[in-house]
Amino acid sequence: MSGSSRRAFLLRSLALGVSAPTIASVLAGCTGDDGPPFGNPATRQRADDAARYRGHIVVAPLENPPKAAQEALTRAYREHQPDVRIYWQARDYTDTGAYGQWLGRQLSASRVGPDIVTSGYAPDFRGFVDFNEYRAQVNPYTGQAWEKDYDFGKYRELTAEGTRPELGTDQLHLLWYYNKEIFASANVSPPKNWREVVEVSRKLKKAGHIPLSTNFDYILPGWICSVYFDQYHPSWSTAVRSQPGDWNWNPELDGDFDYDANDPALHAKYTYSAQRFYQALKAKTLRYDTPAMVELVTNLIRVFPQYSNGDFFAYTDQYLPFVQGKAAMLVDGSWSLTLLHKDLQSLTESRAKKLGIKPGKLQPFDWDVFEFPPMEGPLVESRPRPPEGTTGYHLGVVEKDPEHTEMVMDFLMFWLSKPGYTAFLQGTSDAGELAPAGPPMVNGIEYPRDIADLLGKVQQKGIVGPAYGSFWVNGPGGGRTTQILQALFTNVLQRRTPPQEYATQVQKTIETHFADILANTGLTEDDVANPARRPRSV
Repeated sequence: MSGSSRRAFLLRSLALGVSAPTIASVLAGCTGDDGPPFGNPATRQRADDAARYRGHIVVAPLENPPKAAQEALTRAYREHQPDVRIYWQARDYTDTGAYGQWLGRQLSASRVGPDIVTSGYAPDFRGFVDFNEYRAQVNPYTGQAWEKDYDFGKYRELTAEGTRPELGTDQLHLLWYYNKEIFASANVSPPKNWREVVEVSRKLKKAGHIPLSTNFDYILPGWICSVYFDQYHPSWSTAVRSQPGDWNWNPELDGDFDYDANDPALHAKYTYSAQRFYQALKAKTLRYDTPAMVELVTNLIRVFPQYSNGDFFAYTDQYLPFVQGKAAMLVDGSWSLTLLHKDLQSLTESRAKKLGIKPGKLQPFDWDVFEFPPMEGPLVESRPRPPEGTTGYHLGVVEKDPEHTEMVMDFLMFWLSKPGYTAFLQGTSDAGELAPAGPPMVNGIEYPRDIADLLGKVQQKGIVGPAYGSFWVNGPGGGRTTQILQALFTNVLQRRTPPQEYATQVQKTIETHFADILANTGLTEDDVANPARRPRSV
């Protein structure tokens, strides 16, 4: 997948296609008795009375697996279900928008063709299977509940209706990467707080380096703004969470909620109520014209854009300046752990083409990672919580007639459990493209040692970001209000507007354009006034 596809990673980051050595060359550098690649692939034999299927399944996700991976998975599944044909319609899309348009056309047809898709690109489609209904079902290929094969409990990725229409193959973690050699030459160390981010960036720029490679497309307005807004506003969770009597109140989850500002999993321990969020905005009990917002924005403009890459405001792939040794730091997802390792070791011709550079033009360097440096001060209420979640291959199932849907789910349960995922990974490795985007969501998977060591840099904490974290920059995600808020943010970054005035403008914009905000969320004034009533748009 090309760098342009990274636009979609604002909240749901997907793994990039990448070249990597074959399993033989990976294992050649390992020592010890590691056993088979990816763990023992042996599967439990299906019982004689287990379901047998006949038909065909069309697989068409956004991410295009290597042909060898497609064939390996298909071959392994057909050893159990020889009468099921698997047709792969995956291809390399120019960008995620092209896939979304294609998927929209498919799902609006009188007869939907694809069975397995990346459902996140059709958020308004209500015909996807809810995987929660299958998680306790016995997987016939392992003899245990599917939720013991796939870690459903790791992340609570649910829709507003409480359904789970999509599963990801890898665990996502956001990190700061840094070039150890550049840091050493500039005599600086990884920053431990935001004040040190500013100071380290100043020294790096003085030494002639790009201090920090980011972009204005999704990294700053999506990730960074949300993480640091949460540092100042964790208590907003008490205002936006579902309350007893609300239509989406979950007594098992919400009944045990205990507010702890520094709990890494704070936002995973309540049900978010969009109605209560907008109700609080309308009542002005949640506000943006506050000293906390002024301090937050003041901190941000001490770094952005002056210490970022020169084309910061024009969309760019922030990975390239870092891997080329031009930028000293990079904010990116866990997928770059394996990308960097492989790109710097052996840049293949196909990978170089995707990056837009010539093969053999990368100079290897030592690098490492560190967690988000905290902002500090009397107005800060918590430690940073960079959101985690799933990444990799995102898979959803289109619900059709019951027998066909059961067949598709049988295949998906095989794929997202050790027997099928082992075959899939082996095919990926055979194609020279083994580069997981994070630790596996499928239990029992063991990567080759060098990849396992890279993924070991990630310390998952079960963090879920606040649903409202970047609202002050991105608004409801569409409409006039979003355009205004993004323009205001651009102005304050470019020092055209002082932070105090900016905070006032944000608050005034929300008050003035509240009707536009609701129109772009699908909620009505009555919905906001009555959290006990389920909105028609949900």
